[in-house]
Amino acid sequence: MIEKEGGILTALYIILGIIAFFVILLSIKFVVTVHYEDDVTLSVSWLFLKFGILPPKENKKPKKENKKKEKPKEESEVIPEPKEKKDNMFVRFYHNQGLSGVIQLIKDAARAVGGMFRRIGRAFLFEELYISMLVGAGDAAATAEKYGKVCSAVFPSLGLFVSTMRVKKYNLDINPDFINGNNKARFHAKISVRPIALINAVIIVAFQLLFKVLIKLLKHSKVKKTDVEKQNNIK
Repeated sequence: MIEKEGGILTALYIILGIIAFFVILLSIKFVVTVHYEDDVTLSVSWLFLKFGILPPKENKKPKKENKKKEKPKEESEVIPEPKEKKDNMFVRFYHNQGLSGVIQLIKDAARAVGGMFRRIGRAFLFEELYISMLVGAGDAAATAEKYGKVCSAVFPSLGLFVSTMRVKKYNLDINPDFINGNNKARFHAKISVRPIALINAVIIVAFQLLFKVLIKLLKHSKVKKTDVEKQNNIK
């Protein structure tokens, strides 16, 4: 008995150790770095690993063209008989619960999916967000007018973004170019996310859709006895 209990405890420790290992692994954040000046660069890093995604690396090896031979068409093709359309669960749900039931079901699904996107959005941390712009439009008057329009659009948008998302460091610098009238933009963002936060968001929305949408849909989409009797009488 003691040996069996020791074996069970050992197996339990191994299972808990594996779970703890994956939890720790998924808690390590991924870092996405985006930079734009003359071209867009995008890289992803995790622990000591770093992968460059943009710009893409040029493939030196030429791709082989796979030519598929077209099958000759048969002279006599058998036309399949049209199948009888059967009511699906959504149609039956509408017949049983009516329009109000369908609207409530859509609301529950939209609320669950919307909550998932909010949780996913809050899972991302903008560790760095820097925007620099140079605005010009030829003469000084046009440049001043364009500069005012850009400022009135960009500053409120950034304020809304910072208040909605999690942003650690940010800076917005917009200057008019009265001399040369050039337009330039520079963007830099460093975003981190922990995979376990994304998994939690998906698990929560899965349970919400299961209990608030799917079970209700299956429960109220059953064929009623009166409908079956009517179909039998028609036959």
